[in-house]
Amino acid sequence: MKIKKITAIIGDMQLEDVEHALEQHGVTGFTVSTVRGRGKYSNLYTRDQLVSHSKIEIYTSTQHADDICQLIMKAAEIGSVSIGFVAVSDVEQLVWVHEQRVASVDDFNFFEGRAET
Repeated sequence: MKIKKITAIIGDMQLEDVEHALEQHGVTGFTVSTVRGRGKYSNLYTRDQLVSHSKIEIYTSTQHADDICQLIMKAAEIGSVSIGFVAVSDVEQLVWVHEQRVASVDDFNFFEGRAET
């Protein structure tokens, strides 16, 4: 089975909306962390000019990757430039530590049209 890793960097204010959208569509396995960086926008009020963002990481099947990517972009959209990005990359293997087995397609959920975001 092919596995994808989705990494989304979004504004902190969009995090709650994105989390809610993911959960409403059955995506319950994701990691959130605070990151700092600089893209098109920099924070001129701080010495290092870095901006705080939220990073979401999701492992999923190839089958669900595009739908999850679109869901994140829709939920995070606020009509502002340089609000973030979503990257999708290949994962060679994903192994569940607690079960000591390789992940299968049945381990990943995404429910089409389950809820409006």
